[in-house]
Amino acid sequence: MTSSRFDVGRAKELQEVLASRVDRTYDVVSINSVVGLDVAYVRDVGVAVATLLNYPQLQLKEYVVVEGVVEIPYVPGLLAFREAPLMIKAYEKLGHDADVVVVDGHGITHPRKFGIASHIGLVLDLTSIGVAKNLLYGKVIKYADGVEYIVVDGEVCGLVYRWLGKDTYVSIGHKISIKSLMKLTPSLYKNHYLPEPTYIADTISKKFRRL
Repeated sequence: MTSSRFDVGRAKELQEVLASRVDRTYDVVSINSVVGLDVAYVRDVGVAVATLLNYPQLQLKEYVVVEGVVEIPYVPGLLAFREAPLMIKAYEKLGHDADVVVVDGHGITHPRKFGIASHIGLVLDLTSIGVAKNLLYGKVIKYADGVEYIVVDGEVCGLVYRWLGKDTYVSIGHKISIKSLMKLTPSLYKNHYLPEPTYIADTISKKFRRL
């Protein structure tokens, strides 16, 4: 769909339907590799990067870059329709099956509980989480255990994780329980306030954007 034919109402309806297919109960047991996905832009050209890191060392093993004209406009809550196709192409070009995909964006902390991390996780049938710099939807509530959870319609959908003095908003994407999300999240951060997989992807995408 080009920008002139992008049907916002239909896109929202599709998200509402697909949200029911998101697995919020899956316990992640074994992880050997993690992929980070991010997109940067040069005018109407998107530069998508997929990084493959080993786990738990979080060392970069491989990355790929995919470029393409992005015709879908930016609409809050519908980012997946704009960016997910390029991210998915980058992941597939990588040629490796990841145990976890970390997406720059939101998962079920979303008005229709189907953000870009859920979209990508469902399409690829992989465990996915969303990590964003800002809260899109839901309320942050501090529970008795001291953790700041992101709650949407009474359901715990993610958490606020603080590293190196800055907060990031981490949410269930697909095929991961809140218990597994809490256990996994701290292990994804290393030398930067963003998770290592998406930090490296972001750095590479900006480098290619300047070329």
